[in-house]
Amino acid sequence: MLANAQAQILLFFQTHGVLAVLVVILAVGVWRIVLRMVTARQRGRTASAFRERFQTFANSMGQDDAAYERLAFLAERMGNTMGSYAQVDVKPPFGNLSAKNFVTVLQFIPELRRHFADLAQGGYGLGNDGASWIYHTVDDALIRFLGSLDETAKAAARRLLNPIAWFMEGVERILALPFYILSWFGLMQPASATRAEHHGFFRALASLAAIIVVAFIASTVVFGEQQTNTITRTAYRDVVNTTSRTINRAFQSLIGLAGEFNRSTTQPQPQPQPQPQKK
Repeated sequence: MLANAQAQILLFFQTHGVLAVLVVILAVGVWRIVLRMVTARQRGRTASAFRERFQTFANSMGQDDAAYERLAFLAERMGNTMGSYAQVDVKPPFGNLSAKNFVTVLQFIPELRRHFADLAQGGYGLGNDGASWIYHTVDDALIRFLGSLDETAKAAARRLLNPIAWFMEGVERILALPFYILSWFGLMQPASATRAEHHGFFRALASLAAIIVVAFIASTVVFGEQQTNTITRTAYRDVVNTTSRTINRAFQSLIGLAGEFNRSTTQPQPQPQPQPQKK
């Protein structure tokens, strides 16, 4: 049965090559959008649970050790997931130094725990202003992150209703596949691969590739596959020949300019004749 299914798929690709390519592109695009939506919702649930534990710990005045242990266990993962949303560039009211890019879920929550421990021992802790600043800074960061995830999920849901978005997403992911292959083999950082895919130049290149693919599919539907292949080979040959002639002419012009510059620098300059002095 499996062999029969593989044979049917192979026959489909051989008979309807262009249609199969289009189906693959659309399927990759839909998969990418769905994965983005599912990931955003999953991260949203994790961030909501983290926020609830943080509020439980703060409301217990530091007495809920189980909530704090879970916060400490998930803090680094949450900080990496939140990215810039977990960073703050301000001077806290309880410190003397300016804090640059503090990861709130990593560094401020232990400060709040020490504040509660100092209060329990009869001390002043960080004061009302300091403790309130920590609580609202962490909570506001989590709220902004949750809002971003909610917007990402809603945008992905809207793109699921747009077939053009499926096509563009599929083309971008297929063209970005070399970046991810390099990251799989450890030759490129996964974050660098993601940044390369979202770079403006790469998106422009993907848009151009999408236009070419659409033109090729439309030509195949109108003129047929054989004539389209002939037109494509002719256009490719003309583009290559034109590009080669342009590069050759530019290279010859550079050689000519270099020769003129060389002659102008090596040729002796005429010496000025002395002017006769008037008596």
